[in-house]
Amino acid sequence: MGLTGPQSMSGLPKEELGGELRLGDIPLSQTVELVRIDLPPERAEPLLERGVLPGCRICPVRSSPAGDPIISVDGSLLALRRETANCLCVRLLSDFSQESQ
Repeated sequence: MGLTGPQSMSGLPKEELGGELRLGDIPLSQTVELVRIDLPPERAEPLLERGVLPGCRICPVRSSPAGDPIISVDGSLLALRRETANCLCVRLLSDFSQESQ
């Protein structure tokens, strides 16, 4: 489960700090905001129906025995496949606090 390349203090790869992050790259207990869903409409619809919408806050809380992420969205737990999590573009919440100042 090693990351390639140098890491920052946050534990994320340095090259991803300036660019887009994927939910699959976010460590447990790190709350992020969903920017967009890179899935075809028929695969994105079940997520949208469960409240996974651009702008919502998502927090990976644990991993399933198979290693797939279990996330918290508005107080509900939702299990995702790793492949699906890697199609969710997110932004760290600290990025927003700096932009609004």
